[in-house]
Amino acid sequence: MIRKNVLYISGCLLCVLSLCACENTRPSYSSDSTTPVWLGDVVKRSIREVSTTTGTAKAAQTAEVKSEKTGKYRLQVNPKTGKLYKLGDLVEAGSIVVRLENQMEVNNISIETKQMDVTITEREWRGQEQLLVLGGATEKEVLSAEKSYLNAKTALESAQDELEKFTVKAPFKGTITKLPYFTPDIEVASGQVMFEIMDYNSMYLNIELPENVIDRVNVGQKVLVTNYNIKSDTLAGQVTQLSPAINEATRTFSGFITISNPDLKLRPGMFVKGDIITLQRDSVLAVPKEIVKSQRGGSKSVFIIERNMAVERGIKVGINDEKYVEIESGLSEGDKVVTKGYEWLRNRSQVKIMK
Repeated sequence: MIRKNVLYISGCLLCVLSLCACENTRPSYSSDSTTPVWLGDVVKRSIREVSTTTGTAKAAQTAEVKSEKTGKYRLQVNPKTGKLYKLGDLVEAGSIVVRLENQMEVNNISIETKQMDVTITEREWRGQEQLLVLGGATEKEVLSAEKSYLNAKTALESAQDELEKFTVKAPFKGTITKLPYFTPDIEVASGQVMFEIMDYNSMYLNIELPENVIDRVNVGQKVLVTNYNIKSDTLAGQVTQLSPAINEATRTFSGFITISNPDLKLRPGMFVKGDIITLQRDSVLAVPKEIVKSQRGGSKSVFIIERNMAVERGIKVGINDEKYVEIESGLSEGDKVVTKGYEWLRNRSQVKIMK
């Protein structure tokens, strides 16, 4: 009996010692531990709600200019540089970039002869008009003389048009983007590409938008256009056309964005992003988007500080952009909210405010 009691007491002591050892291995938490946090002010700002699209920027005007006559190739001098035209040169509308020389065909056109015919027939017509007044000519003779004059004038204009075809001109103001090389004075045939010109002072973007934004995107809305390689420059654009029909295969609808490119920073063929501003609100209370905590049931909250404690404050939010969310109620301008360290907070957590 005594032995059983001794064994029982020994077992109890071992249990107590084991519990004490386990207790010593548990981490201890101080009831007054604090979480470092950083604060920010609730301020007013503009918030834009956007619908983003991407695509390839294209020049507003593009022309591949071909020769209309056969002749010897002569690249012309750019009056702005004093040198022969080259790729990248800006040319004015009507500027002669290439001349083709074909003296035999020019002689056959006989422009001087046709100019003389116009002069002669015009004098004959005027003379017949004077004779008609004096009774020395009939009205039929006057009309016949006038007809000869008009035919001569038409022939001269046609000849001048033929001569014009030996000069290859820029159809509009733009930049030379293609200039095939030809050996000077080599004979080129008609229909050869002499140069390509683009006007990309204004550009356009062909877009495809998902059908779920069809009620928010409208013609006339402003667009912020950026190129992924020139992120610091934002260009102004505008939605100019929208199709009312949905593509059954892609569930998208198409449209066009025009882009203002006065400094020619955006180049034809560049891949760009267009942020269509579907809604903008100015001077509204806003906080950083990432600090807003979502609750069950869709409610939102942020942490504010009261007496060195983090207090969860319920808020009602409005629209948001990439960085900020609008505060419709729950906060006032100048309120302090936790902007860093909020990830580790619970309601009424002790905090240490960092500077």
